[in-house]
Amino acid sequence: MKPYLRYIFTLVWEQKRSFLLMLGLVVLETLARLGQPYLYKILVDSLANGLVAQSFDPATVHMMVVVVAIWFCLSVANNLINAETQYLGWEIGNVASQTVHMNGYHKLLQLDYSKHTQKHSSQFAKIVDEADTASWEMINWWLNRFLPAALGFIGMLIIAVSVNVPMTLLSLVVIPPGLILIITIIKRNEEEQHRINKLWNLKHEHLSDQITNIITYKLNQDEKRFLEVQGGYSERASGAQRALNKKWRLASMLNPDVLARFLVMGFGVFMVKDGQITIGTLFMFMGLLNEILAPLHLLGDILPQYSRRARHIDKYLGLLGEVSEVREPEKPVRVSLEDMKGRIEFRDVSFTYREGTGDEKNIAESKKGFGLEHVSFVIEPGQHIALVGHSGAGKSTIVSLITRLVDPTEGQILLDGKDIREFAQEEYRSFFGTVLQEHSLYNETIAQNIAYGRFDASREEIVGAAIAAQAHDFIEKLPKDYDTLIGERGVRLSGGEKQRLAIARAILKRPKVVVLDEPTSALDSITEAKVQKALTALVEGRTTLTIAHRLSTVRNADIIIIINGGKILAKGSHAELLHSCGEYREMVDLQTGGFLSE
Repeated sequence: MKPYLRYIFTLVWEQKRSFLLMLGLVVLETLARLGQPYLYKILVDSLANGLVAQSFDPATVHMMVVVVAIWFCLSVANNLINAETQYLGWEIGNVASQTVHMNGYHKLLQLDYSKHTQKHSSQFAKIVDEADTASWEMINWWLNRFLPAALGFIGMLIIAVSVNVPMTLLSLVVIPPGLILIITIIKRNEEEQHRINKLWNLKHEHLSDQITNIITYKLNQDEKRFLEVQGGYSERASGAQRALNKKWRLASMLNPDVLARFLVMGFGVFMVKDGQITIGTLFMFMGLLNEILAPLHLLGDILPQYSRRARHIDKYLGLLGEVSEVREPEKPVRVSLEDMKGRIEFRDVSFTYREGTGDEKNIAESKKGFGLEHVSFVIEPGQHIALVGHSGAGKSTIVSLITRLVDPTEGQILLDGKDIREFAQEEYRSFFGTVLQEHSLYNETIAQNIAYGRFDASREEIVGAAIAAQAHDFIEKLPKDYDTLIGERGVRLSGGEKQRLAIARAILKRPKVVVLDEPTSALDSITEAKVQKALTALVEGRTTLTIAHRLSTVRNADIIIIINGGKILAKGSHAELLHSCGEYREMVDLQTGGFLSE
C-alpha cells in the first residue's frame, strides 16, 4: 500500500467508532438505493401486463400500491441516511485534517534551525497547509464517494447477475477499456502536473516575499514593475495548468457512459422483442447503469486532483520523517534553575556548515566550509565576555551553538561541567535569555509578547519585567497599555521600543546566561542609552556573552575575544587588546578615530 494511503487510513481508523457507524450507514444506504431499480422492474412489468390485458386485478393494483409505498419509504430513508453519512464523512475528515495540521505544526517547531534556513520561509508552512487540505479531500473522496460507489457496484453485480447474465455482461463491457483510457491519460500527464505544481509554488513564494517585504515596495516607485513580475509568475503557472487541463478534459470527452447506455438499450430492445427479458428488466438495467458507471465517473473526475493531493501528503510525510541533528538525549540531565551557576566552556569546538545552508549571516563561513575551527574559551559564572570580529568571522555561529540551534561538528560545549547535549532542549533553553538585533515579535498584545519569556508569569511579573527593561513608561502611553496589539513583527513600535520588549521578555525568564547579539546596532544614541540601562538590569549578576560591532558597547566587558576566520585571534580586556592586538586597534581606530583609546 502506498505510504500516503496507509497514512490516510490510519487517520480514519483513529476515529473507528465514527468510521464503523458510517460504514454501517453506507451499507444501508446502498441497499436502499439498489432496491429502487428492482422496484421499477416490478412496477413496469405489472403496468405492461395490465395494459396488454386491458385490465388490472385487485391483487396487482394492491401490489403496485405497496411497491410505490416501499419506493417512497426507501427514498426517504436514503435521503436521511445520506445526510448523516455526509456529515460523518465531513466530521472524520475535519478531525483528521486538524490532526495533520497540529502534527505538522509541532514538527515545524521541532525542526532544526538549520533546516528552516535552507528553504523559503513559506515552503514548510505550505507543505502543512496543503496536506491539511489534501487529507480532508482524500478522506471525503474515499468515504463519501468511493465507498458508496464501490458498494453500489458490488450490489449491482449481485442483483444484475441474479436477473440476467447476458445483460450484466453488456453493462460491464465498457469498464475495462474505460479504466485503461483514464489510467493511461493520468500516467501520461502526472509528471507534467508535478512540474506545474512547482510553478504554482514559485508564484506563492514570490507573493510571500513581496508581502513580507512590503516596505521595499512602499519606499520605491513603479507599481507596474511589481505587478508585471508577479503577473509573470502567475501567467506561467496558470498557462501551463490551462494547457494540461485541456488534456485532462479528454478523459471526460471519452467517457464510455453513452456507449454503455447505447449497448444496454440497443440490445435490450431486441431481447424484450424476442421475449428474453421483460420491459421491467430493461428499465431495471438502465437504472443499474448508474451504479455501474459511477466508479468510472469518479475516476475521471477525481484522479487528476487525486494525484496532486497524494503528492502533497507524500511531501508532508517526508517533512514528518525529517531527522533532527539537534537531538533529545535518552536520559536527560536534570538541573534546577536555582542550582545552575552558569559556567560555560567551549572545548576545542569546530562546526561545519552543510552545503545548502541558507543563513545569510553565515554565507562567508559556508564558502570556507567551516563556521568554527578548534575554538576554546571559558566564561565563568557572572562574567561578561564580548565577541568581536568582522562579518562572517564566526560570531553568530557561536551564538547558534551556545543556544543549541545547532550542535558542534567536533568538540564539546559544557554548561556547569556538563555537555549541553545531555540536557533536554526545552529545559536547557530556559536557562538562557537572548536579545537579538531584530527580535521576533508577534501580532499579539504587549503583555503576550513579553510573556513569551515565561507563559506562566503573572501580570505583576510582566509589568515588573517591563519596568526593569525601561519599557513601562512608553507602554502606559499606548491606547490599551499592556493590552495593545502591536501588529505583525511589532510594526507599530519603534526600534528601541521593540528592543526593550525583547529585553523585558528575557528578564522575565530570570535566566542564568544572557546572550546579546548586536542588540543596539540599529539604534540612535539616545535610544541606545535607554536600551543600555535595560541591558544593565538584564545582565547584572549573570553570565553574559555579547556580540557587537560597536566597540563602545563592549569596552567594559571582562574579556573581549577577537574572532577571525572561525578562529580565536586574541583575547583580553579592552586596554590589553589595544596594546597587544593590531587588528583590534585598527577596528577601534576605524570606528572612533582613536577616541576610545584616549
